Amino acid sequence: MEKIINVGPLKSFGSLTFYLGSQLDELRESYIKGERLVPVWDLRNISPYGVSMSALTAFLSISKRIRDFIGQPIKVLIHWQPDFQEFLADIGFLHIANEFDLYDWQDMLGGYNTGSTNPKTKIFFYSNLPDIDKSDIEEVILWKDTKRQEIKHSIKFRLSNLFESKYFKERWSKNLESILTITAAELVVNSLLHGNDIAFVGVQRSRTGITTVICDSGIGFPKSMMFNNKNAKHFKNITHFQALVLASLQSKNKIGLYRAIDDVISTNGYVIMSSFNTEIRWENKFWTLAKNIENKFNVLGDDNILGEPITGFVDMGRIVEGYHKIFDKSLVGSRITFEIPFKR
Repeated sequence: MEKIINVGPLKSFGSLTFYLGSQLDELRESYIKGERLVPVWDLRNISPYGVSMSALTAFLSISKRIRDFIGQPIKVLIHWQPDFQEFLADIGFLHIANEFDLYDWQDMLGGYNTGSTNPKTKIFFYSNLPDIDKSDIEEVILWKDTKRQEIKHSIKFRLSNLFESKYFKERWSKNLESILTITAAELVVNSLLHGNDIAFVGVQRSRTGITTVICDSGIGFPKSMMFNNKNAKHFKNITHFQALVLASLQSKNKIGLYRAIDDVISTNGYVIMSSFNTEIRWENKFWTLAKNIENKFNVLGDDNILGEPITGFVDMGRIVEGYHKIFDKSLVGSRITFEIPFKR
């Protein structure tokens, strides 16, 4: 029996959570009950214009997890839109979909050319999970350092056309390139090592800056804190909010997530982190508040240490200051988006 799942317009990650959260819960319940509903993606509400790169990248990650779970390509309901299909081909979406045999397009894919859309957006992935003893700290550090450098150079090569000097001042472009590639490499390594899942990467250049998102459908931040920390007993009942904050504030004096966030914030950029049903947007004011917490472990047991979480609409005032948000529903895995502006 088929279950048609409306993915919505893919206008934002919040939109994706709103549409998929409840429907994926129903799908999981059906398997628990032994009904084994077969999911069908309904993409007919997607407009060719205004699709969010973050949502599109997260949708690929979710599709990979579900396809692996059901053991077959996911049937797709879609309008025949050659221009939109050309865009999906040019940014790498269709290549990844074919690589993992994610979708059954029902003969609705085709009739488009490639190479004529503006390559402002790219999506790619990294899938080499570490084959190491995670209890061996020295082995973990060596793997991270080696893999980080490897991925940094890979990202630099993949995105070389986005750093062309005609789009912004050469002096700034070199600084931006360094911050972006180092930050993205760190986040990809974290997905592979801590999330224990493939890292899908989406990058988009706009008039104001370059936005990057790293998505996985792995175990999420709380389980990662438990499985990858020698003091795991302290994180037994940790919430997604607490895990996100602790992960952000760790390793202040080493290469890691703290430095990655701090580097992005220093450019007047922002970082959005989400794990299952929880989202944190680090802007300068909110990040400064977090860094001033006297003892980072005070966050344990206190989900209001940075103020009350938002549960509904986020107004512009909160967006530019930063916030902590709880969604009604959740999506498996972790997602981190960061934007670095061209001008300080």
